[in-house]
Amino acid sequence: MSLPRRQRGFSLVAAVFVIAVALLIVLAAVLTLGARNRSTVQALEASRALFAAQSGLDIAVARALSGGCGAVPASLAIEGFSVELGCTRTAVDEAPDNYGIYTLTARAQRGRFSDHSFVSRRVRAMVTE
Repeated sequence: MSLPRRQRGFSLVAAVFVIAVALLIVLAAVLTLGARNRSTVQALEASRALFAAQSGLDIAVARALSGGCGAVPASLAIEGFSVELGCTRTAVDEAPDNYGIYTLTARAQRGRFSDHSFVSRRVRAMVTE
């Protein structure tokens, strides 16, 4: 009568399988947290760009109302954002009243497309003098 052969190495295969599954779970968690972090940073930067554009628009409105479109600077820097301002004046003649309507734009941007850090926001307002 022959004795049954002992099987060896099954526990090693099971251990490798368990470790591989655990590594996949950890990798999925790390990738998910990284994506959430990038998403949060991008949302924050988008909000900051919007606020910079609105600040630039406030400057443009104040200067246009006090000195016309010539007083509005072409660009300026606000909190690390490059803000480009635009101004056009439309003359309006309504019977005895003559006035101007200013169309003002401000675009704030920062970063580069190549490293996925680019953010840009544009706002527009119309005011009368």
